[in-house]
Amino acid sequence: MHRPVAPARPDGQGEAHLTLDRRRRICAYVQKRGAANVAELAELLHVAPNTIRRDLAALAAEGQITRSHGGAVANEPPFARLPYTSVSGRHSEQKGWIAEAALALLPETGSVFLADGTTVQALAMRIPRSAGIHVVTNSVKIAARLALETQVTVELLGGNVRPELLATDCSLASEALEMLYWDVAFIGGAALDVEAGITERDAQEAVRQRKFIARATRVVALCDSSKLGRCSYARVGPISLLDTIVTDSGAAEEDIQEFREAGVEVLVASAPDAGGR
Repeated sequence: MHRPVAPARPDGQGEAHLTLDRRRRICAYVQKRGAANVAELAELLHVAPNTIRRDLAALAAEGQITRSHGGAVANEPPFARLPYTSVSGRHSEQKGWIAEAALALLPETGSVFLADGTTVQALAMRIPRSAGIHVVTNSVKIAARLALETQVTVELLGGNVRPELLATDCSLASEALEMLYWDVAFIGGAALDVEAGITERDAQEAVRQRKFIARATRVVALCDSSKLGRCSYARVGPISLLDTIVTDSGAAEEDIQEFREAGVEVLVASAPDAGGR
């Protein structure tokens, strides 16, 4: 009588090879998507959640990823920011569509906060000369354009100027940020995701963004489609902090639907005469 033979278990070297291969796949997956949680990685690789947790801990210790609550995010350290001239040229056509759509969200009167960021700057460049709003901003470029070319009243939040964004770090604006309120805030954001929330490239930027949002009655995020469904380095807060997202027609339908199901209005901008969703 023959007994069934159990499949051979991998030896130490074979198991080490499997572990190394699995961790490479995890790292590539996280870097591509920007973030991943334990459950999806376990399902993807057909291993136990505890195995994934050990893998994530090892990868984080090697500096290849950053651990987050329930998973990991891709590394994007503060010093990795692109120069302003490089950032401003990326997805410029889509940013123009978004800015045109966002014009309709400007109030006729009242206070408006315009955060630094190239998509918000694209909006500022389109504000009519006779607009009856009061603008607060930390962007040197936005303040200069509105002060020189429009009748808009402008306040520039003080601080050290960050050359990569031509914006202040608001280090001298603590009192103003405790005293002022705005009817609507237009912000950018390195990444937006229903689960991860609003995230930024560095912790200080996340803290500033949180303060800008806290002073607003309504918050509108202007983000091109490359930033949706992704996670960056430092969390600003949950996606519920946003009232509206304005993005471009390159956004995945799945991402749009997830934001809408989370209670956030999503406006999709497209090229002239192309229509929206």
